[in-house]
Amino acid sequence: MRVIIATIIISFGISFVLGFLLGVFKKVFAIEVNPLVAKVREVLPGVNCGACGYPGCDGFAAGCVAGEAPTNGCRPGGPKVAEQIGAIIKGAAGA
Repeated sequence: MRVIIATIIISFGISFVLGFLLGVFKKVFAIEVNPLVAKVREVLPGVNCGACGYPGCDGFAAGCVAGEAPTNGCRPGGPKVAEQIGAIIKGAAGA
């Protein structure tokens, strides 16, 4: 019975230490995302089809913000999404 209790206590101890270390590493190695890229990403349909020439919607959003991709490059989103992306980018440029 002592072996079982000791095993449970050691398992919880290891879990606590690993969880704490994961939290620390999350803070230390965090990558900041451009908030403008996040806003553009929110209006995209999220199908990750690659029709825009980028591997996914995240890449396309980053390309739009960087000025490397046209705002009307998302075919599934159509003109409605293109207008929203244009408004987000123009709003950031005017601010």
